[in-house]
Amino acid sequence: MDARRKPRQVHREKTALAMQPSAKISRGSRQIVIPMTRQEYDESWQTPSKVRSILKKLLQQHLELFPVAMQHGFSLEGFGRTSKKLSGVRLRKVVLKDGAIYWLRPSFVLAYMVGTVEDLEYPLLLATYGVPTWLLTKVFGHNDMYWYRLVEHLGRNSVVGTTVRRPERLPQHLAADEHHADWSGQKGYLATTAAEGCLLGVALTPAADEEHLKTAYGDFAAEAKDVDPGYAPRTVNTDGWFATQNAFQGLFATIQVILCFLHGFLKIRDRCGKNFDLHSRVWDVYRAATAEEFHDRMRDLKAWSQTQGWAAAVHQMLGKLFKRASEYSVAYSHPGCCRTSNTVDRLMNRMYRLLYAGRGLHGNQQTSEWRLRGWALLLNYRDFAPRSGSKRQYQSPAHRLNQFTYHHNWLHNLNTATSLMGFRKTPPAIR
Repeated sequence: MDARRKPRQVHREKTALAMQPSAKISRGSRQIVIPMTRQEYDESWQTPSKVRSILKKLLQQHLELFPVAMQHGFSLEGFGRTSKKLSGVRLRKVVLKDGAIYWLRPSFVLAYMVGTVEDLEYPLLLATYGVPTWLLTKVFGHNDMYWYRLVEHLGRNSVVGTTVRRPERLPQHLAADEHHADWSGQKGYLATTAAEGCLLGVALTPAADEEHLKTAYGDFAAEAKDVDPGYAPRTVNTDGWFATQNAFQGLFATIQVILCFLHGFLKIRDRCGKNFDLHSRVWDVYRAATAEEFHDRMRDLKAWSQTQGWAAAVHQMLGKLFKRASEYSVAYSHPGCCRTSNTVDRLMNRMYRLLYAGRGLHGNQQTSEWRLRGWALLLNYRDFAPRSGSKRQYQSPAHRLNQFTYHHNWLHNLNTATSLMGFRKTPPAIR
């Protein structure tokens, strides 16, 4: 009889490296990625005048790709070593006036020289849909850990900084929730922040109390304030979990919490079954155009419900809905806010399918979180599914949020956005 195989021991509580820009002293944060195909690389990379012309044009159009000091002058000073992984590919060395050294990388090459856009575009697109690594290996080669680490490497970039390319595009209205996940045989919580169809924060934490959630959502806050130090979102939509609400109010002093109406409806629906008349009346209240009309419809619903002979559990949930009417009506004072958690729920549904396909999370806190952050970036930048009979106005959620793209190819676009690892503030100059 075969001996039972012991599962690999994982140190769950191994904390992730600080994602603050001031703490990131790595080669990746010194790499400037510029939109460039292999053909353009072959035609211009060896000619300093052509490269300088490309950089000057990009400095005028997309200053966010470069360190701030680069606009004051720079010089090209040779090449890096020839890549052992990609034949014929070399980074270019850039020295700024203050002596800081950076490296230019064309966007057709991914970080760590792991491959090119041409080779990895379709495998990474499939990875966003939860295709397992063994299947990617069977179809595209390499090995399972190659594909696993490819996504993990992406997660080391700033999620907010890579997704939101201009400070003025930072969303003013957020939605946040925690997703329960199996993490090495125990429960973990994924503190998820979303806005305008994009995932802006995914942080893994062992508990859902206020202290842990403030730390988890603090990753999003730190990355957002790196893009704009004065960033102060107006609202955040949450369910009734006070720890989530307190965490955001602790991170952003002026933020207004919007209570999710959908959660209130779902508690009623789960107890009343297929009472579609009640379903319709509850949503009629939600569709009120003003706060005054909302309260009027809520009173009408309350008066009507008192004449119905439903189960006690239904009346109990309706009572909670009526009691919180003033909290729901706060949304009318903030036009454009998320009145339900759909903004984050739809993205968390995709995350749920990803985790189910992988049977939960199996690594420590650092690697598990990086993998989910990398998946979030792929999700933000992958192409929308084609529509039948019409062409979409935007290429991806990130395109819709930023209102521009660096390149027509989604992976070129994502790779370019990882310039300086998505951070605006860079480490001290390496001389």
